[in-house]
Amino acid sequence: MNLSIERLSFGRSLTIASLLALAAGIAVGTFVPVEDHAALRTLGALVEMLGKAWVRCLRMIILPLVVSLLVVAILGSRESIRVARTGGAAVAIFFAVYAALAVLSVVLFPPLIRAFGIRPGSMAGLDSVGAAPSEAPAGLDIADWLLQVVPTNPFAAAAEENLLQVVVFTIVFAVAAGRLPAASRNAVLSFFAPVAEAMLVVIGWLMRVSPVAVFALALAAAREIGIGAAWGLVSFAIMTTIVMVVAIVGLSFVAGLLGGVGVWRFFRAAWPGQLVALATRSSLATVPALIDGARSRLGLSDRVVGFGIPFAASTFKPNRLISSPGKLLFLSWVYGVPIDPIGYLIFIGYVMLLAATTVGIPNQHARHVSLPAYLALGIPVEGVVLIGSVDMLWDFAATALNSTGYLATTSLLPRAAPAPHLEPSPEPVAS
Repeated sequence: MNLSIERLSFGRSLTIASLLALAAGIAVGTFVPVEDHAALRTLGALVEMLGKAWVRCLRMIILPLVVSLLVVAILGSRESIRVARTGGAAVAIFFAVYAALAVLSVVLFPPLIRAFGIRPGSMAGLDSVGAAPSEAPAGLDIADWLLQVVPTNPFAAAAEENLLQVVVFTIVFAVAAGRLPAASRNAVLSFFAPVAEAMLVVIGWLMRVSPVAVFALALAAAREIGIGAAWGLVSFAIMTTIVMVVAIVGLSFVAGLLGGVGVWRFFRAAWPGQLVALATRSSLATVPALIDGARSRLGLSDRVVGFGIPFAASTFKPNRLISSPGKLLFLSWVYGVPIDPIGYLIFIGYVMLLAATTVGIPNQHARHVSLPAYLALGIPVEGVVLIGSVDMLWDFAATALNSTGYLATTSLLPRAAPAPHLEPSPEPVAS
């Protein structure tokens, strides 16, 4: 099943509206003397109430969303299984790149956060709804931690919003369901797939009014910490761009050396696609330029190019393994929520699974689909929503990284690549 919600995509207009709402909320919260006038105090309280209500609606769908998405992702479709077997080398390369990018994020983001002067715990008082904290012990006793994430009662875990335990139970259930006879397996998939689609429809509804929520949350943040809220969000966008540029350069060197095509030749083959990425913010729009570069400048065969680049464009999302870990590390710093190594690994695994199986979900929806992974580690919803509103500031680098990743993974494929030609799924907005 392809969890695509293109019909609910609002494109760049929603992204721009959210960014403007963020700026307006910070400006009003910083410079308008709300507390000095009774009418303004009442209006401010009403706006903040609307923001809290929106967050509660978002949290309302988290449990059914995470359960249904995980079950659908793990069971998958027969076509996905066939493609994975056919392009096993490509899938292995994708996940190797994902792992390398996750390591790059955890290496680069913490020093960058310190270098930008972001104070630890600077937003610790802004959790208006309350997130379920992870149960990781301070000293990282792995045995105790693992026992704490194994649920004794999955229904109690759901009631207590212990998402880590819910995720563990769901994974066990989905893997077991995958061993059932085809009729029973398909019955399980037929039940959970519409649930996942319905939750994505609800996300679409919430997206329509998300600029209002962003304004309300930004106003509350600005009233608490002033203009520092804007600096923190812009700083994160700059950090993310820096890490993505490093990833682009690193991927180019790895592809040039390990792919046997030469680093300089790879740069020359990749730059036309990268220019298209910067101009259009659509990684699918770069596919023709990448195919031409792979054939004419890298000398790859039509068999390799015809499979590798369309397959990568359909399923490979390297930018998410920079942006999602970066958001986690940044938000854990500003909210004062410690993230232990095991929790980080589980987070990365969840993001990898969704990146590999939820095709056709635009960026603004993808950030809400991955929301349970943040909540499971105790990150407040408000932080994820606010930081997601500046995605547009690093989207150019993200699209260039995706484009580079398509060509890099294709150049790393065995020269006797599988024959099927896969058309990439439609991309409604920039990735």
